[in-house]
Amino acid sequence: MTTTRRQFLRRATQGLGFLAAAAALPRWVGNAQAATLNGYAGSRVAVCVFLLGGNDSNNLIVPVETNAYAAYLDARPTVGLKTDQLDLISPSNLPSTPFGMPRTLSKLRAHFQSGRAAFVCNVGPMVLPLTKADYLAGGPAVTENLFSHSDQQDAWASALANPGSSTVTSDIKVTGWGGRAADKLHVLNSSTPPDYPEVTSFGGKPRFCAGVERKPMVVAPDGTLAFRTVNTPPSDFDQLQQSALADVMPVQDGNVLETAYAGVFTTAQGFSSARAAAREAAWAQLPEVTRLTIDHYFEPSLPPEDTAKWTLHTQLYQVVRDLVAGAMPVDKGGLGLKRQVFSVGFGSFDTHHDEDVDQPKLFEQLDFALDAFQKSMTLLETQTAVFGSNAPQATLFTMSDFNRTLLENGDSGTDHAWGGHAIVLGNRVAGGAFYGTFPSLDLTGSLDGSTDERGRWIPTLSVEQYGWTIASWLGLNTAAERDYVFPNLTGYLADAVARNFPAQARKAKVGFMLAD
Repeated sequence: MTTTRRQFLRRATQGLGFLAAAAALPRWVGNAQAATLNGYAGSRVAVCVFLLGGNDSNNLIVPVETNAYAAYLDARPTVGLKTDQLDLISPSNLPSTPFGMPRTLSKLRAHFQSGRAAFVCNVGPMVLPLTKADYLAGGPAVTENLFSHSDQQDAWASALANPGSSTVTSDIKVTGWGGRAADKLHVLNSSTPPDYPEVTSFGGKPRFCAGVERKPMVVAPDGTLAFRTVNTPPSDFDQLQQSALADVMPVQDGNVLETAYAGVFTTAQGFSSARAAAREAAWAQLPEVTRLTIDHYFEPSLPPEDTAKWTLHTQLYQVVRDLVAGAMPVDKGGLGLKRQVFSVGFGSFDTHHDEDVDQPKLFEQLDFALDAFQKSMTLLETQTAVFGSNAPQATLFTMSDFNRTLLENGDSGTDHAWGGHAIVLGNRVAGGAFYGTFPSLDLTGSLDGSTDERGRWIPTLSVEQYGWTIASWLGLNTAAERDYVFPNLTGYLADAVARNFPAQARKAKVGFMLAD
């Protein structure tokens, strides 16, 4: 059978991540110039952990005050956590209101208690601030396609809750706020090679990573970004394949699309090679004890049969390897990046049934991976002899499709809802506190904070407020930058002021990051 040039290229590029899906001919060279280094001139990194499927965050933090806890258990007699499954936490800004966290998140609880983690309460995609009356009235102020997995994942990733009615340009509608932030942060990165991507995706929601000008590097969850080889180590056949690819790429027949693809392909090869070299060189710069300690952090202590399907810790380990390469100065073999964004994800948190069995297992994986990442970052921040003043700082934050109903269903599960609680973790987080408003769980009351009697919370903080807090920490600071990355936020804030919503709805940033 005759192999066409297209077939050859497709086979040869399998495993080369973002290159193999270059049908859209992505651009890495951007024109946007903005952002500042704020109060830290070293490396800063934001890591998005997408809890795919819709995490039931009603079981993430649980009120244990007598009346509130009774309402909680009344709504979820099967999936609700009993007192012997909870450990108490003490939010610094709510000292008289006791809460509990599941014991499957004991490591995260320790980070919260020590001030390195915070919870952002009842946050979700919003067009404008809403009361229950506003929600029942319907119309364009209500988030589109609520309770739909794909639509709400896109709403979180794009920070655009109304893509159907929004008047923003089409290129904004198909991009994500992580990628658009990279459009503006690019000016801060004088990397080697030039124009190395600011955003790297190991998983999560692809749209989050795509900018208008800047495009992400998409890597396999295990960190692989290389040509697929037939043998390990590469055989003569593999080398012949590479040689043939080099020969065929210049043959473009005057075709504009082939020429464009060849340019993208060549650029991608350069980035892939630079990444591989920088990862090895930068990692080797760390003291052996540091490398071994980080490796140990990411080694589960549970039996292999219990962790065989775990993927999050693998992704976050690869994030650590990449951010070390990015933060390492060029003269030490690194990429010399000042700002990076990473995306990872795992699930499924779509617990319509057997939630009391499945969610604890997911939380156990989440707990281990977040703890390993946080410990690694704390250790790396001490390596000033290696990084100089460029030691990396990282903030990890979660997103998910939506929360789930407080009221459980008949299958020991919960159904799709709306506003939920997010986790923020890092040494620059103003931790040990709750941000936003924890909803009332009394389903027998007025239900002002819920769309219905099942407990679907109307968010009191928007994704835009949540995201802008993180983007500002990375270096974005002007109103123009804010409007570019979060085009709905100005209107949201103006409406909150005009209608006298609570103070938190009128603030652009939530406040969970420490000031520089």
